[in-house]
Amino acid sequence: MPRRTTPDPLAERIGARIRELRQEAGLTLEKLAYESEVGSKGFMSDVEKGLARPTVETLAAIAERLEVKLLDLVTFPADDERAALVDRTRFLTRGAIRRLLRETAPAAKK
Repeated sequence: MPRRTTPDPLAERIGARIRELRQEAGLTLEKLAYESEVGSKGFMSDVEKGLARPTVETLAAIAERLEVKLLDLVTFPADDERAALVDRTRFLTRGAIRRLLRETAPAAKK
C-alpha cells in the first residue's frame, strides 16, 4: 500500500494520542517501533502523523509496549469529561477501580 500524502483525520488523532503516551512513557519513536515489533521507525512515524492506518493488531502491540489498554489509544481526554475520566483511570490502583465500579453500579432492580 503506498504511503498516504495527507493524514487520515481519525488516524491522525490516534497517532497524536500514541505520541502523547509514548512521550509520557519516555520512549523514543525508534524504541517503540523496535520493542513493539510493529515495524520500522519510519512506519511508526507515519502512524503518529496519521499517514498510516494501523491494524487492530498493530495498535494492540503498541498498547502492550506502552503498558496501556487498547482503549487508551482511542480515548481523547480533551474531547469531553467522560473521555477525561476514562483517561484518569489509567493512574488508579486496582482497589480504587473496584471501589469506583461498586459506587457507580446500577441499583439492583426490585
